[in-house]
Amino acid sequence: MLPGAFGALPADAQAQLQSAGRAGRWSRGGLLFHPEDAAQTLFIVVRGAVRLYRLGAGAREVTLDVHGPGELLGVNSLMPGARYGMYAESMDETEALLLGQDVLSRVRQSHPAVAVALGEQLTRQTRGVQERLSGLVFLEVSQRLALALLNLAEREGGWPPGGTLALKDRVSHQDLAHVVGSTRETITKLLGDFRTRGLLDIGYRRIVLTDKDGLTRAMQEPLR
Repeated sequence: MLPGAFGALPADAQAQLQSAGRAGRWSRGGLLFHPEDAAQTLFIVVRGAVRLYRLGAGAREVTLDVHGPGELLGVNSLMPGARYGMYAESMDETEALLLGQDVLSRVRQSHPAVAVALGEQLTRQTRGVQERLSGLVFLEVSQRLALALLNLAEREGGWPPGGTLALKDRVSHQDLAHVVGSTRETITKLLGDFRTRGLLDIGYRRIVLTDKDGLTRAMQEPLR
């Protein structure tokens, strides 16, 4: 079954999508596409996480967004003649379903529900971008970090009642910096503060969340 909005499609529509597309796999650090590449393929993330970024002044990488299972990459492929305009980098072991423009057009015609699912997913991602921009403006870095950790927990199926949650995915401090829109040094300091407050424990590229209510409060109010 496909993740996200596509998981609600009828079984025959999902089967046609999967048979018509092709599977792609990338290791951590692999590039799915470059800015100058012609946008001819739409990607549906099936597993893993992908960072979208551009190069700013001094070749500094500026993270635009991070996408996980069920989300779309390369949406410029829905516009004829466009280029991707950004880099897409795998943040861990990633799988995606690749749909060329002709294939996608045929599937949308034979299964109108696919077009509806595309529209729903694009709407979700647009709302996500708006929330990310709002967070960058109105939330302190500590609040954005707490929110990112809670979102990671939700992505892994939610928090066990009254327990702790060890994040299954390998998450580095740099990964969190990309997600939050900060620097690795700042994230390392804040994770140390969170640990001191009993909100989490830290191992090598492994984070164990220990206090959901505390993280929720840290998301609502900056650390003092």
